[in-house]
Formats: sequence, structure tokens, C-alpha cells
Amino acid sequence: MPIKKPGSQLMSSIGLKFASQHQQKKAGRSVDVALNLTPMIDMFVVLTIFLLMTFSTTGEILFIQKDIELPSATMTEELEQAPIITIGAGQVVIEGVAVGRMDDIAEDENFEIPDLSEKMTNLKKNFQQLHPNMEFAGKIIIQGDKEVPFRVLKKVMFTCTSVGYTNINFAVLPVGGANAPEGEGEGEHE
Repeated sequence: MPIKKPGSQLMSSIGLKFASQHQQKKAGRSVDVALNLTPMIDMFVVLTIFLLMTFSTTGEILFIQKDIELPSATMTEELEQAPIITIGAGQVVIEGVAVGRMDDIAEDENFEIPDLSEKMTNLKKNFQQLHPNMEFAGKIIIQGDKEVPFRVLKKVMFTCTSVGYTNINFAVLPVGGANAPEGEGEGEHE
């Protein structure tokens, strides 16, 4: 096989002068395309402004379920990150895990809810293992529907305090009070 000069070898075997000249004309075209940067920069500016406007520095502490109607309160404070107990829709849930039905809890003569107590003890042990040099604060957030029977709420609170969660906060909706932020409808408040 003879040694060929580097370059385009396409259609070199065809002896037609017209075909080879046509191929050489195509190979000589420039592939540089001018890119208009103005619309792209405008798009990035709009996107950046949108992201800055929707960014929250506090973050979402809890997600209010659609079937739970939170009670209102005039004296409120911002909640801090803590495990969340949700009481509503006929069940008690901690950190997304159901620990009992409200009807069963209300009828039970025992004040401590065993499954809730076990789950909270595990959360406390996990915290102590992950933070051996920190003191356990015992913070818990209760997010309960305003129609929750007091008997169920009392048993949940008793279980919390028996395990060591003594700093109990309630998620409520702020109603224009001294500490309530103006212009806010729903929020995560104590």
C-alpha cells in the first residue's frame, strides 16, 4: 500500500474532476459560527434574580400537611430544628413514621405511648452518638391539628417528657400579635 499525504482522502479514488473539486470546496468552508451572548446573559440575570428572590436563609423546618389545620396564636417565636411529632389524620407520626392511631391512644389507660417512646429513645441515642461532647437539649416540635383530643395530646407530651424531651414547642399559625411578623400568613412558629 502506498504512503499517502495526510489530509482528506474522501472521494480521492473517484477520477471525476467535478466531484473532487466539489469536495474540496466543501472542505474549505469555515465552521466558525458567531454566538450571540446578549440573550444568554439576559437569561442568566433573570434566573439569578429569581433564585435570589426565592432563597430562604432559615430553611423549611416543617411541612404542614393538607389535612392538618394548625391552631392560631398571638405570641410566637421562630422554631429551631428538632424532631417533629405530627398528630392528625387519625394517627400520631414522628419523623414520618407512624407510631399509633389516635383512637387507640385515647382509649388506652397507659399514659406512655410505647412505640413513640421507643422511637424517641432511638433519636436521643443517635444524637448522643453523633454529638458526644454536646449536651442533649431535649427539643421536640409537636404539629397537631386544632381538633386533636386533649387526652391524646397529653399522652404525647407525657411520653416526650418521660424520654427526656422536656423542651416542647408547638407549631402554630401566627395571628398579628406583639411577636408575630407582619404580613405573614402561614409559617413555622412556636
